[in-house]
Amino acid sequence: MHSFQIDPNLDVPIYKQLVDSISSSIRSSDLPAGTRLPTVRRLADQLGVANGTVKRAYDELEKEKLIEKSQGRGTFVSYLPESSDSRKVRAMAAIDQLFETLEELDFSMNEMGIFLNLKLQERARTQSNLRIAVVECNAEILSQLGEQLRKIEGVDIYPYLLDDIIAYPYKLGDDVDLIVTTQEHAQTLSAVVPDPHRIARIAVRPSTHCMSQIVKLKPSDRVGILCGSLRFGELLSGLCEIYTEGVDVSEPCLFSGEVDDYLADKTVVLVPENYDRWDEGKMSLSKRSCRLIPCSYRIDEGSFIYLEEKVQRLRERRKL
Repeated sequence: MHSFQIDPNLDVPIYKQLVDSISSSIRSSDLPAGTRLPTVRRLADQLGVANGTVKRAYDELEKEKLIEKSQGRGTFVSYLPESSDSRKVRAMAAIDQLFETLEELDFSMNEMGIFLNLKLQERARTQSNLRIAVVECNAEILSQLGEQLRKIEGVDIYPYLLDDIIAYPYKLGDDVDLIVTTQEHAQTLSAVVPDPHRIARIAVRPSTHCMSQIVKLKPSDRVGILCGSLRFGELLSGLCEIYTEGVDVSEPCLFSGEVDDYLADKTVVLVPENYDRWDEGKMSLSKRSCRLIPCSYRIDEGSFIYLEEKVQRLRERRKL
């Protein structure tokens, strides 16, 4: 049975800790799609919490489309990460099918091109989604923030690394309605992007699941950090330095580095949530003997409400 981590001593509601713990396990593929979760009563008994706490956590996860409840069957993981390659394959297959249909109707290639251009122009005119750019200095948090922002209805998310925007600020042109970044990077962006009033500052925090695992590290643990960018690795190193005592944490190692040698003596390894984006099955991290701690950053609840309200105001202004 999968063990979900909560800590009653943390200043975070238990149901939120449970949401973070289950969400992290799902997104890191520890709980693959189709996995049956414990019943509300069984999990409540296992964790020593009220049934209502588990039910509230399950309700939140269902809203996020990570799980689904089936009457009479139980609660199952429904989230299925989709790689860019699989999306591309599906898109190309759909286009091929469209061309075959048009060929059966005896349209020429030139006519098909005209029809497609007309439809693309029509879609562009009727496009109502707001364009939100999210800017962050490392790929891991950028990916995590983008996934969270996609929960806001009626928006299209465009992720950019901070260094790219500093080099090419024109990427955040007039077609971008809102630029989301952390307080740390807001001043830098304000100096380079046109119309800096579009910048929305947010606060982010390490997920409760990640923190609850870091604070439990022991001096006997041999801890490593695998990352896609050293900036993310340095953030995790900083958390370990602040919230652990006497724990030996090695310098971060990139997924592109000598991973086998690095992991040889590790018993615990901190990795980004959705680490399979970098692993790609080559390192088979989930099959190694070391314990993995998936780490992510979450948009602060107050910041998320602020963004939702800002998006709503922008949408109303567009209708005027």
